[in-house]
Amino acid sequence: MKILLVTWTEKLSDKLLFLNPELEYCAIVTDDVESAKKILEQVGLSPNLIYPFYDLKACLKNFYFDYLLCLDNGWEMKFLSFAQECGVPKEKIIALNFPLNDNFLVERSLRYFKEHAAEFEIFATGMSYAEVSLDVTQFKRPLFNFARSSQDLYYNFLVAKFAIENGKNLRYALIELAPYKFHYDLSKSSNLQFLMPHYFIAFNDLHNFYMPAELYRKFFREEFLSSKVSLESFDLNNPFYMKKPLCFMTPQTKFEIVKKGDGGGGKDFPETRDENIKILDDYLTLCEENFIRPIIFLQPMSTGYMKNYSKRRMDEFRYLVNQACKKHSAAIFVDGWKIGVFKDEDFYDYGHMNILGAAKFSAFLNKIIESLE
Repeated sequence: MKILLVTWTEKLSDKLLFLNPELEYCAIVTDDVESAKKILEQVGLSPNLIYPFYDLKACLKNFYFDYLLCLDNGWEMKFLSFAQECGVPKEKIIALNFPLNDNFLVERSLRYFKEHAAEFEIFATGMSYAEVSLDVTQFKRPLFNFARSSQDLYYNFLVAKFAIENGKNLRYALIELAPYKFHYDLSKSSNLQFLMPHYFIAFNDLHNFYMPAELYRKFFREEFLSSKVSLESFDLNNPFYMKKPLCFMTPQTKFEIVKKGDGGGGKDFPETRDENIKILDDYLTLCEENFIRPIIFLQPMSTGYMKNYSKRRMDEFRYLVNQACKKHSAAIFVDGWKIGVFKDEDFYDYGHMNILGAAKFSAFLNKIIESLE
């Protein structure tokens, strides 16, 4: 495969070491040309491959490449967007994240759970909302939080199957659903494809991603894919390092909330609605078959966001969840948008709770669980 690589020069040698050594580069576009040339010489590649960023548009036009590989931490999506503006088809663009350890955090959480599965009575799945809003110290029963930023229903279900297979003492499943969850498919989200290695490494499964797993694997060195992140100092209350110190919404954040009317932010794929309805049905069936009580919850969000959210989409969301609960009598739905006790001071942005809000909401969920006994 011929690759056009776009990345920063910083830690370039480390980046090249986790990529498949059989990849053939037509060009490597980067910022610090002279430093990058020295690095290529050290790893046995021709320094003539290096081009400066201001030549990126010309490189995209003049070089033949099978795939454009955008590799960095935070900038890979900007490279991807620019390439698409220049006419590069989405199917020819691969975005990967750096640093490397971040790609193994999902696998790391699965491995930790498997080693300690007998300790837990509750597990949780969901997106970043649940990732930051569940404070395990507020629950009477041991909780493992698998929620991960942008994790869709499909991967929530894979995580749940893993948890139930290994956790013989599980009694409750907390299932966070964002209001746009039925229309969201991570594997179709171009602006989030840098998260795909997390699930490829954990499950060898790319769901509806446009590239088959066997081809995707060819971008990586095999030793990289089998690497393990240490379980030392694993933080049950922050397994993915996403919880922030106490912070509050800024005036700018409050103003920007009004622009989030339909929500989702690139997470809207109407054609996946039926698939996600089926996935939730399978998820609830799996819980029932294993005598686990499923608790679906819509987390409270900031007042401005809830007021500006599409009524049509919210009505559809509540209808679909209520239909699922009617079919599965063990399931209950906690509608956090109707609680009414959360204020903007409980959030650090439009919908993510700060540590004060997380403690309050987790205590609320704990009371519900204990009332079911």
